[in-house]
Amino acid sequence: MISIERTGLRFSFDRQAEPAAHAHSGDTVVFHCEDCYNGQLSEDGYAYSAMDMRWNNPITGPLYVEEAAPGDVLRVDIKRIALPDSGCACVRTGAGIYEIEGSHCRRFSIRDGEVMFDGGIRIPVRPMIGTIGTAPAAGTPKTQVPGEHGGNMDIREMGEGVSLYLPVSVPGALLSMGDLHAVQGDGETVICALEIRGEVTVQVTVLKDRADIPTPFLVTLDRYITTAADVSLDVCSVAAARKMHRFLQEHTGLNDMQSGLLLSLAGNLRISQVVNPLKGCYMEFPIGLAGERFVR
Repeated sequence: MISIERTGLRFSFDRQAEPAAHAHSGDTVVFHCEDCYNGQLSEDGYAYSAMDMRWNNPITGPLYVEEAAPGDVLRVDIKRIALPDSGCACVRTGAGIYEIEGSHCRRFSIRDGEVMFDGGIRIPVRPMIGTIGTAPAAGTPKTQVPGEHGGNMDIREMGEGVSLYLPVSVPGALLSMGDLHAVQGDGETVICALEIRGEVTVQVTVLKDRADIPTPFLVTLDRYITTAADVSLDVCSVAAARKMHRFLQEHTGLNDMQSGLLLSLAGNLRISQVVNPLKGCYMEFPIGLAGERFVR
């Protein structure tokens, strides 16, 4: 099995980056990922001011997929996310959306699949990938930023059993990922989740002639999910919803009026995060409700 270690971590999605490994379509790959603080938060109560935020949100990779060419779609099937027994989180004045005084960094233990929070509160873990994407054809977006290449999407459904569809904009796709979370609520409202390092096992498959897929696109066990990012929640919410509207017309045979009505009755428009340089929204729709003809 191909394995990419936590060496040579990067902080942007760069089409000129030297591949950390090569794979073929259908191969299984393990990405060893660092937490978003790059391992700096070692103990409970660590001073936020002591962290060097220039090394925030590192990603592992990139993986060069031999058959991937511009115009293709890369399907990433998330097989397993293995986590250690503790994760960390920080909150500070001016970060996120709450009125909180001071800077506070915490480390919480994980035991029997639950986060040992304060006051005897136990939160079930829900491992997910915060940042994952391919290299864009132009520009070098930082790892804090979401976009059409993927990036820092922070969608809580990005976990085991999910298929993520990403655009291939450069030869080899150059897939990278990092910023794992043990658990995160929609919105990621204090600017972090329970940040954690870990190992992600994925299978990569190159899809040819699939302009019907509105990348970045997720398929869970029971839902389709379209995504969008923008500085404005108004803009990205409309963009995510319209992607799903077009998807339904493409794959159900319903017209624009019928697809719109169906989404208003059975779709869910949600906020993924409000704290990154670009905010994120996603639209979800139940698989099988409209007899979809989507081929994975």
